[in-house]
Amino acid sequence: MNERDIRAAWVRFVDDGDEPKAVRSAVAGSWQRSKNFNIDVSRKAAPVLSEAELYRRRADSALLSASARQAMERAAHILGDASSMLILTDGSGHIIETLGDRRTIEEGREVHLQDGGCWTEDKIGTNAIGTALAAKLPVQIHAAEHFCERVQQWTCAAAPIFHPIDHELLGVIDISGPPKTFSSQSLALAVSIAGHMEGLISQTIKQQHDRLMTCFQEKQRKWASHDLLAIDRRGGIVQASPNALRKFAKHLSQSETDDLSFLRSLPFNQWPDDLGRRVINMRTVLVQEGEDELGAIIVFPTSYRSPPQPVSKRPRIARDEAPHGFSEAGVSIPLENRRSNVTSPVRAGSAAVVSLADASVAVPFVAADAKVKQVCKNVASAARLHMPVLICGQTGTGKEMLARYAHTSSGRKGAFVPVNCSALPETLVEAELFGYADGSFTGARRGGAQGLAREADGGTLFLDEIGDMPFTLQSVLLRFLDDFTVRPVGGQPRKVDVLLVSATNVDLGQAVTSRKFRPDLLYRLNTMHVTLPSLSERADFAEIARHLLERISSATKITERALAALAAQPWNGNIRELRGMLARLSLAAADSANVIDDTVIGSFLVPAASAVTSGPHSLRELQRGQLLSVYKETGGNISETARRLGVCRNTVYRALDSSDV
Repeated sequence: MNERDIRAAWVRFVDDGDEPKAVRSAVAGSWQRSKNFNIDVSRKAAPVLSEAELYRRRADSALLSASARQAMERAAHILGDASSMLILTDGSGHIIETLGDRRTIEEGREVHLQDGGCWTEDKIGTNAIGTALAAKLPVQIHAAEHFCERVQQWTCAAAPIFHPIDHELLGVIDISGPPKTFSSQSLALAVSIAGHMEGLISQTIKQQHDRLMTCFQEKQRKWASHDLLAIDRRGGIVQASPNALRKFAKHLSQSETDDLSFLRSLPFNQWPDDLGRRVINMRTVLVQEGEDELGAIIVFPTSYRSPPQPVSKRPRIARDEAPHGFSEAGVSIPLENRRSNVTSPVRAGSAAVVSLADASVAVPFVAADAKVKQVCKNVASAARLHMPVLICGQTGTGKEMLARYAHTSSGRKGAFVPVNCSALPETLVEAELFGYADGSFTGARRGGAQGLAREADGGTLFLDEIGDMPFTLQSVLLRFLDDFTVRPVGGQPRKVDVLLVSATNVDLGQAVTSRKFRPDLLYRLNTMHVTLPSLSERADFAEIARHLLERISSATKITERALAALAAQPWNGNIRELRGMLARLSLAAADSANVIDDTVIGSFLVPAASAVTSGPHSLRELQRGQLLSVYKETGGNISETARRLGVCRNTVYRALDSSDV
């Protein structure tokens, strides 16, 4: 539809109230809302904040502004040459930053398209900023599509910016200019900038959580007899000791609130008093780093056993019961003034660290390495608290074994159900995960199927290779993780109770930045985030090798020199590759009194020098040779070859395509 037709439709709607059928539905809906708001089409400009109020709103949107600055400055150089301006608003539609072409910025002042201007639909009618806020969707409004006649001298494209954890609408990024600058690419650019900003916000939040967790661990060691819980600046629970969550939920249930979302808008220094009124018998320790308000540590004294009292008669904690430094109003701890003596900080959202001696479940694999011990402690603690666990690490490092250990440590009676996310058929993913009713689609099994998530009810759902799940399927999984409701194809929904454990060898942070992985899904998965070290990084190689060899052939022994030679190899396939090598060595040792020594391994191992040379004996060629050897051993079974070597099947296919096999 051309601009003349849109203008005619606007005149008929304004003058006669004719339904604007000829314009886009997003524009028609916005025009109707503008009319309901009694917006005068002759309104010349949007309202503007005072300097003091603008300063306050910028302070309230500090996280948004800080994350936006880098993304906006890059785009502003492009727009400066395109007679356009870049605009950032907060969640209420007030402009807090403008960059771009100076002349366009000056022209924007005529309609108050400037810092402090309020561009919601109820103030200035249809416009890209206000309509994007109302619809919570990207939108482009061009010329006569604006409701107020004076604003029709502009063309705008806007995209909303959401908080990566709780999806609160934080603000809008908008590209505006005179009508001659109209381009369909403007909306794509606005969406791209908004996505970049959401990624930067995610990184900032993770860094803040890490610093909050460092403080939490220090206080947990110092106040070992108390139950602690860490919350971030938005009231989200980041970490808790075993009994803290239970106590916290109990106290909240006896107050007038059931969550901490109210903290978002509460001044930070008012947290201790407000929480003290809502939650009985606790103290709040504010955590700050300079001007950066990170969150708080909530402390419940374990010595308290009396029943809850009315809020007006809240008991005071005796001085000898309260952690050192506490007062009735709480205490703020500047991080820069404390000792930084934490040697192994836990990632944001991870569980409290407990000793393996305290765990009731023995580790069923070799964990003599200090880093692996710490990983096992964290995973066991998280599993007992029913926290989602994300296990990262190279292929073959034992991620599934660690996931099974989490399941056993949790004490759950249901099944451990592994799901290979990269192998889920895209067209049947919902049926595979959530099941289907009898006759719900062509080819459906008679009687239907309950699905993998239902199989894991009461147990553990292990999402393996989560980083390789196609982007289009991630929203399906995200919907399930929102409320753990199984929605079978053609059937009735029902909730399931599962411990969620995920694993990947992909850098999910980089995948989020490159828009291959959803940030909201990542934050569902990584409440506890651990990384298994590669085999070459571990200090217990000899113990692992002996353990594997005992399981492969208990009659076969290995010399120290042979172990040292094996340890010097790169082991790109990690423990899985080592297992395959030891199996072959044990067969070869049958002719050498069942002893793996220098002679036995000499024909199997590649000298270190040749592993880095180019030509026919390059590392790539050697790896391909090893792959083809295992392929022949398995009788041409591609899946078994991939399993033994710890690679995906596509790697095997590529190796076969480049060979004469």
